[in-house]
Amino acid sequence: MGRRYKRRSHGSAIVNESVYIAAKLPWWAAICFGFISFLVFYFGFPAFIDSKASEMSDRDVSQAFESIFMRRVHWFEWLGIACSLIGVFFGFRNYLVLSYAGHEERGLVAFLAKIISRNIN
Repeated sequence: MGRRYKRRSHGSAIVNESVYIAAKLPWWAAICFGFISFLVFYFGFPAFIDSKASEMSDRDVSQAFESIFMRRVHWFEWLGIACSLIGVFFGFRNYLVLSYAGHEERGLVAFLAKIISRNIN
């Protein structure tokens, strides 16, 4: 019998994988990981989408592209905030506690990062 997988959104998968990565890193690397992922998601992807929208400004499709993707920029901003919160948490946690985070703790951190970042954004 095949294995059943949970259906979850791509953003949720990115947050869960970021928690897994940051939990395994030393404290200084977790903070750097959070900072770099914040820059990529909060500034990098929206700038890339904006540049693609300005490239397509002469075409008829640009209105549809702009209306679809420019409204989705806040998803990338949400991911950036969530990943930065994860990096900061595991930076402090890994500095104070030398053991690795368990599955339950990683799940709780992912859940709280999603909730807090939605309220911040």
